[in-house]
Amino acid sequence: MTIPVDSPAFVFSPGNWVGDAGRGGSKFRQTWNSFAYFRIAWESATTNVVPTLLMDTSTYGGPFGPPKMVCRLDGLWTGDFSCAPEVPLAGAVKPGKHELTVYLKSSAEKLRWGTPGESGSNVVRVVGLRVEAGSKVIPDAPKSKWALIIGDSITQGVGAYEMECYSHLVGEALRTQGYEYGVSACGWSGWLFRGDNPPGDVPGYYVISNSVAGVGGQYYDDLSRWNKIDANHSFLDVAGHLSAYGGTGQEPSVITINYGTNDAIHKQADPSDLLASMAQGLLALRKAAPNAHIFIIIPFGQYKAAELYQAVENYRTAYPKDKKVKVLDMGADVAVSLAAPKGYWGGLHPNPRAHAVFAAKITAEIMAALCADAR
Repeated sequence: MTIPVDSPAFVFSPGNWVGDAGRGGSKFRQTWNSFAYFRIAWESATTNVVPTLLMDTSTYGGPFGPPKMVCRLDGLWTGDFSCAPEVPLAGAVKPGKHELTVYLKSSAEKLRWGTPGESGSNVVRVVGLRVEAGSKVIPDAPKSKWALIIGDSITQGVGAYEMECYSHLVGEALRTQGYEYGVSACGWSGWLFRGDNPPGDVPGYYVISNSVAGVGGQYYDDLSRWNKIDANHSFLDVAGHLSAYGGTGQEPSVITINYGTNDAIHKQADPSDLLASMAQGLLALRKAAPNAHIFIIIPFGQYKAAELYQAVENYRTAYPKDKKVKVLDMGADVAVSLAAPKGYWGGLHPNPRAHAVFAAKITAEIMAALCADAR
């Protein structure tokens, strides 16, 4: 029997997936986001049939290979399998309840966003899971609390062997505390800078032009991605709030955003427009997630740190009652270590050692803020 993607047994990571009917549908679920995941549980009388992931690979083509996935089935991890029409999964060795979680590990940084009316081609498209006939699905539901983790190639895991990335580690830590999480990260991207392999088909995060001293200017919605999942699907509900799955009342509880590195190193951003993007982007996030804790992560290399601090300070001055906006700064010493030639922590793209340290510190800061708010 095949368990379809619209089965109540499937739970997909929030803010990452679209379908054949908007954010849902019965034919498939699709994502391009690193560390996007789904989980499913079922019960079988025997293990005569190997659980097999069913995928639609009709969009693939070009000079790069399909995305890579990893999974955990009944406690056994399997890594680096490529998307294919049928993917047998090892691990279900005993009759009874089975639990499967699948993650998108990595994909080529191109042709993922799509164009209006056309899907990206370099995507993961899940159709269902084939299991033993007579199996019983175990309904589940996503947790109401979730974290949205935003950033560039560093947040996407480049240099960290993907699954060792701080964003994945922070997300998994939050899962132990009853949260879901969705990573929305794109190589080359920034507040203004377009993402994915240049010339880049992914819009900048919050694009402003013609501002004066960091104020005003023209906002370009069609050139911005803060409120979109891909070229064809809004991230917002009917009330204009960020939504995990498209419904109302599904705003994130936690938002982290790590941008500024590419805006600095590519040296194409107008200083005034960049500051305006930070300030107005923060305001847009607050309006779209009124009760979320928002953590502005200073890029680990200290890129555009002064501007980010200024944007947050200006926001706090304008909205002194909002105590849920916080700066997370790993400090200047981190930047020194990352800048060292052949340093212990890597370079522009930190290595797994550095990501482990960052994840520990970021998780601690987030949990401290959440616990303080709960008291």
